[in-house]
Parts: sequence; C-alpha cells; structure tokens
Amino acid sequence: MKLRKLAHISTSKEEEGVEEMSMELEEGEILPPEEEEEASQEDPKPVGKRVRFSGEGSEKKSHHKVFEFSGNRYTIEDPVLLAPETKEQKPDIIIIKDITQTIDGMVMVTGQLFYHPEDAKKKGGGNWQIRDTRELFYSTHLVEVPANCVMHKCVVHFIPANKQPPDCRKHPGFIVRQIYDAVEQKLWKIADKDHN
Repeated sequence: MKLRKLAHISTSKEEEGVEEMSMELEEGEILPPEEEEEASQEDPKPVGKRVRFSGEGSEKKSHHKVFEFSGNRYTIEDPVLLAPETKEQKPDIIIIKDITQTIDGMVMVTGQLFYHPEDAKKKGGGNWQIRDTRELFYSTHLVEVPANCVMHKCVVHFIPANKQPPDCRKHPGFIVRQIYDAVEQKLWKIADKDHN
C-alpha cells in the first residue's frame, strides 16, 4: 500500500484554512479525475517540434530540444540540479544532453553527470583533494531521469588548470577543474579545449 498526502481545502466560510489528511491507495489505484487533472498540470511538457524519433513499437521515443516544467523552460546543454532521493543526499547536477517523450507521454531527460568529490571513488581508496567547496568533477557518465526530477537551472564554470576560479561573490555557481573517469577511478585536468 502507498500512503499519499493530499491537501484538503475547505469550501465553507466557517472553515478557513487548510488541513492535511492522508489517504491510503492500493497499488495501481488511480486518483479521481479532478485530482488527476491538478497533478497533470504540473507534468513536464515538450515545447516545439520534434527533432527526431528513435526506437520501435513500445520503445519508440520522440526527441525534443526544449521542455517546460513548473513554469520554467529547459533546453539541451542547460546545467540543472536534480531532486535528491533522500533529504540526506545532495542534489545531482547534470548537463542536459537529450530530452525525450515516451509513447505514454512521460518526458525523460538524459544528462551528463557531474560528481561531487565525496561521491567519486578513488582507485586504491581515500578521498580526492579539492581546493574549493564549489568544486565538482565532470564526467562522461550519462544518466536518464524523469524530467520532473529537475529542480532548477544552475551555473557551472569550467576552469582550465592554469586559470584561477572566478570570485564566488561576482560569479556564483559550481566550478569544474577536472574530469572524473568512473571506470578507471581517475581524474584528468581540463584543458583549454572543448570539454563536451
């Protein structure tokens, strides 16, 4: 059984305010139509024309350049924060590389993952040395997540090894100086050339 929280808003003038109630739903049970409509208004939606199709049959997907979610637009190459699975975790950060919509209407985002230094395993054990709390490691690791996991856009500065990071008061955001190889568990310095 799943426990779903619903907000009950009073319609009478005597009962001002909102009270919270819980309702148990059996696995596979659906919400009444009016509640389902409210939830679907929050669903991510592709914007603009399809770029291409991929897959066949039930695996067929349409690819897009832009999607909208909670009043915000996200495009290919936007760096974004993803909602963590638990309160104890930090949000993941990705650069959006693909936006797809499945046959059943679900919008998915594929992104290139940034690693928090404490999450990047080091060959032989131990921790990676970082010089700045804003530091992340870029990687070629791709992840696919539902688009409703996107929290908001963020700023990521790619800093070659021979340059200083920008002043955080003038240029807030994350910084990346190294690329993490998850297979070899090694770090590579970012050069002045293209990193994508």
